Amino acid sequence: MTHEKVFKRKDGSLVKVSVWLYVHLNKSNWGYSIFLKEKDADKWIDPFSDNEYITRVMKPQFINGLKHDTFDNYVTKKEILQAKLELWEIIKPV
Repeated sequence: MTHEKVFKRKDGSLVKVSVWLYVHLNKSNWGYSIFLKEKDADKWIDPFSDNEYITRVMKPQFINGLKHDTFDNYVTKKEILQAKLELWEIIKPV
């Protein structure tokens, strides 16, 4: 089961958190991905694989001291938790 939640940033860009819950060997596991939609853009991008975004936005930040590009650069743990809780509300047993 998956769920998506979109968060709007102060600069007008959007961040979409896609969370999922799956069960394997009687153990539940959570996963998530993030996608960005820059202000005035038409498409969602994966900030970790979109070469144009990496070249234009991330490489200059690496030069200025950023060492690793991580999920924390785009979304907070609280926002991920909000998306997970929304999914849980949809699928929880009654």
